[in-house]
Amino acid sequence: MRLKHIKLAGFKSFVDATKVPFPHQMTCVVGPNGCGKSNVIDAVRWVLGESSAKNLRGDAMTDVIFNGSGARKPVSQASVELVFDNSDGRIQGEYANYAEISVKRLVTRDGRSDYFLNSSKCRRRDITDLFLGTGLGPRSYAIIEQGMISRLIESKPQELRVFIEEAAGISKYKERRRETENRMQHTRDNLERLSDVRDELGSQLEKLQRQAAAARRYKDLKQQERKYKGELQALKWLAHEQQAERLRQTVREHEAELERWIAEQRGSERGSLELREQAAETKAKLDEIQHQFYQLGNEITRTEHQLQSARQQLQQRQQRQQQLQVELEQLNDTCQRDLAQQEELQLQLEQLQPELDEAAVTAEQAQQEFDAHEEAWLQLQNDYQAHITAQQHQRERGQQLQLQQERVADQVQRNQQQQQELQQQQTQLQQELTTIQADAAETGLEDAAGALASSEQRLQELAQQQQQLREERQQTEQDLTQQRQHQQQLMGRQSSLQTLLEASQASDWPQALGGWLAEQRIEHHGQVREAMILDDTWRFAAEQLLGAWLDAYVVATKPSSWPEQLGTRLVVLTADDAPARSLASLMQGPLRHWPWLQQVALVKDAAEAQLKLAEPGWQCALTAAGEMWSAAGYQASQIDAADSQLLQQQELMQLDETLARVATELTQLEQALTLQKGQRQELEASLQQQREHHGQCQAELSTWREKQQWQARQQQELEQKLGALKQRQSELAEQSEELALQQEEIAMQVVAFEAQQHDTQGDEQWQEKREQLQAERGLLRDALQQQQQRLQDKKLQFEQVRSQLQHTQTLLQRLQQQQHQAQEQLQLLADPDTEQQEELEVQALQLEELLLQRERVDEQRREWANKLAEVEQQLHEVSSGAKGVESRIEKARQQLQSTQMELAALQERSRNVLNVLDEMQQPLKPVLEQLPEEANERAWQAEVDRLQSAISRLGAINLAAIEEADTLGERKAYLDQQHEDLSSSLETLDSAIRKIDRETRQRFKTTFDAVNNGLQELFPKVFGGGSAYLELTEDDLLETGVAIMARPPGKKNSTIHLLSGGEKALTALSLVFAIFRLNPAPFCLLDEVDAPLDDANVGRFCRLVEEMSQTVQFIYISHNKVAMEMASHLAGVTMQEPGVSRLVAVDVDEAVALTEAS
Repeated sequence: MRLKHIKLAGFKSFVDATKVPFPHQMTCVVGPNGCGKSNVIDAVRWVLGESSAKNLRGDAMTDVIFNGSGARKPVSQASVELVFDNSDGRIQGEYANYAEISVKRLVTRDGRSDYFLNSSKCRRRDITDLFLGTGLGPRSYAIIEQGMISRLIESKPQELRVFIEEAAGISKYKERRRETENRMQHTRDNLERLSDVRDELGSQLEKLQRQAAAARRYKDLKQQERKYKGELQALKWLAHEQQAERLRQTVREHEAELERWIAEQRGSERGSLELREQAAETKAKLDEIQHQFYQLGNEITRTEHQLQSARQQLQQRQQRQQQLQVELEQLNDTCQRDLAQQEELQLQLEQLQPELDEAAVTAEQAQQEFDAHEEAWLQLQNDYQAHITAQQHQRERGQQLQLQQERVADQVQRNQQQQQELQQQQTQLQQELTTIQADAAETGLEDAAGALASSEQRLQELAQQQQQLREERQQTEQDLTQQRQHQQQLMGRQSSLQTLLEASQASDWPQALGGWLAEQRIEHHGQVREAMILDDTWRFAAEQLLGAWLDAYVVATKPSSWPEQLGTRLVVLTADDAPARSLASLMQGPLRHWPWLQQVALVKDAAEAQLKLAEPGWQCALTAAGEMWSAAGYQASQIDAADSQLLQQQELMQLDETLARVATELTQLEQALTLQKGQRQELEASLQQQREHHGQCQAELSTWREKQQWQARQQQELEQKLGALKQRQSELAEQSEELALQQEEIAMQVVAFEAQQHDTQGDEQWQEKREQLQAERGLLRDALQQQQQRLQDKKLQFEQVRSQLQHTQTLLQRLQQQQHQAQEQLQLLADPDTEQQEELEVQALQLEELLLQRERVDEQRREWANKLAEVEQQLHEVSSGAKGVESRIEKARQQLQSTQMELAALQERSRNVLNVLDEMQQPLKPVLEQLPEEANERAWQAEVDRLQSAISRLGAINLAAIEEADTLGERKAYLDQQHEDLSSSLETLDSAIRKIDRETRQRFKTTFDAVNNGLQELFPKVFGGGSAYLELTEDDLLETGVAIMARPPGKKNSTIHLLSGGEKALTALSLVFAIFRLNPAPFCLLDEVDAPLDDANVGRFCRLVEEMSQTVQFIYISHNKVAMEMASHLAGVTMQEPGVSRLVAVDVDEAVALTEAS
């Protein structure tokens, strides 16, 4: 067995997929410091199951994953695969037939670590078990790293013992022994707890048995009480039935009497019914006649009203016709007078119109002349007054105008300045308002509100996911606990079976024979126990027959030579097929061709066995129970089914499959739990992050709301200020316009004032002109007044005539309309009224007819009323006679009801008695049949009272004690049996452990002596003299430690610690190589172990390694040129890219051959 190559991907500095081949027995890994050479050694140790990150030069297991460099990102996982050549069959067990074995380990960033064996997922323990006894392991002597030499030589005796145990191949037994002891300790603890439970159950069982006896006594008394109570109820029922029979007779008598009175009442009721029917018919006829009488009365009243109304209408029509004739004559006279007056007024109006027009023209001309003169007069007055005022205030006015002009100029200048300032303020406020509007918070507020709603929804979703994940995690933990308990039970049984099988298979010759066959390259089918594929029915019988042959190896051809020390247990097959009903015929596989099994007959009993042995070709006969007959005689079964190795092996295989399945399920559950834990952590982180985000959203929403409110207030204040500024600007603009007008007016006034200052006209001209205009004004006023008076008179006269004319025309039109309406009404009233007169005559005749009908109906009504009175009198007489019968019936009914109620009460008591019997589950008929003749109610009641008193004296009763005592007794018997089984198993396991301890002591002693001899032989070779040896620290070979004593040539050191670094290294190498000679590991890894050696010692080290490389594959790291020259293959590790290791491999032998060829 040898290491073919290593595949690395993402492991430490080997980020790219890298294959490190080892084609020769000696491979040297070279390279500068820090390039990653030792990572190759770490990779091998890691794959073999190293679980300590410290031993891999890290703080955590994830430190083996490439963590990135200056130019590369970190990777998510790391994997290392070792490929072994197992063509020599060094690895035993189920992988012995594989020529190549692959071991792989993969780890991810989340801490998940997986192992693979030939690409199949497995456990770390499977990897460890695979290499147990081979010298390989994460901390075995086959891997010697930097500093390990000094640690090895300076290790404690117990630590050094581990190397001897590994070399002796007893580490797997020691591990199994430790596990078995742990399980035995658990079993002892369980036995102690079981004993406590048994003691407790014993005390409980005694108490329950006492309670059960009381419960049985209670049940007996209750049964008697139940019997007497049932019979007592039956006696009560009989008494009730006798009394009820008497009451039934009384009821029948009362019923007969009641029926007689009811018959008499029914006869009276029939007569009364006939009278009621006759009265009802008479009353119905009377009601009909009265209804007819009332209808005729209503019809007569309606006809009288219609006749009276028609007569009144005819009289009113005649009166209206006469009135219209008189009104029409009056209207004609009035119209004639109004027409004459209208013509006269029209003529007067035509005569006044020219006179009115002439007076208006004359008055207008006079008014115009007077207005012109008046205007000139007023102007003159104003001018004269102004002239005088101007002369008086000339200087004062000049000063005032000058001051006013200056004041207005100053006001205009201040107004302009204020307008400029207001314009600047308005521009600034407008900019601020634009900024606030552009920075409106509505969008941010909506976004914040939406984010808050999304955050709340996300929080609810995460809370629901958290609850769901919590429930799933609880279920997973529960399933995991159950599976682990199940696994512990299975592993306990597996450990027991393995211990028993190992104890029964402690011999070394099968392993030696298998090694010899492998060395001779002889193909075989494994041992008989492995190659035997047989039905379960005959497996026990086959084991009984084969015995020690189960450990024999099965080959197709017999070897030519055979070592005597290996014995003769070798099964050689033939080409013959198995005959029917032979043990070989049941075999599936190569054992069908085993001649011996072909001569074993399968029978049911002794008779069939004798018949089979009488036939030729059969050597023996075998039953399924393991009984065997042959020519030598009869042989019974020698072993129990419980001690059957094949059955134990089959059970162990089934347990292995079950444990593998349980392990897979456990792995899945653990992965699910890990995943759920990760999900829970992620979910909690997400939930916390979401809560923080939710708080941030709330804070942001509050901030945006405050900002919106502040912006609204700011915008409102700015708009108010801007409105005030605009209003102020408008006021200033208006003031500016007014000031401009004032400036113009003042300027004109100044010009006028200056002109007036040069006017020197005298006051006399002003006075003459004033008097002249005043005289003319008086004449014109008089003329104007005369013309206006004349015009007013003409207008008054004209308006009077026109008003009268309009009034006359209006009256005339109204009279003509009234005249026309009167003529139309008169014409309508003048039409003949013959139809109305005829209608009056018809209505009078109908009235007379209705009066005659009413008299006849009234006479019928009185007749039927008399008949109804007679029938009601007869009905009253019949009713008076029926009242006496009813009183008698009521009395008889009350007597009957009283008796029936008494009977019903008695029957109810009887039914209660029956219900009580039903509740007691005692039917009445069987109770009456079993009732003694002398039984009476008083005696039976006394017996019931006695039984109840006895039951009450028993006190509190546990009725479940009987069943609980039985159940507890069964459980205690089961626990007793279990205690006995566990005790027996402990004795068996203890016996097996003692046997293993004997084998372990023997193997350890043998190996210790061999390693000590090897050390004493190699030490002088390495040092060129001196001596070294191993010694035991204690007498107990199972617990003793191992110490090393070394004395280089020329020195007398008393302790190993006084040696130099190079001497310690050579001593450790001597010890390691001594172990390798005894139990060589498939390969040996050396990491710069030659560093502390000088050139002479390096030469000795190289010669020793070269000598041992004939049987052991060496892979070593070195910086020494001598060690490099020794290797057949160089593997260079470089780091051209910082932080990334790459491999450059050179085959030295091929390079030398090429050099020589060239």
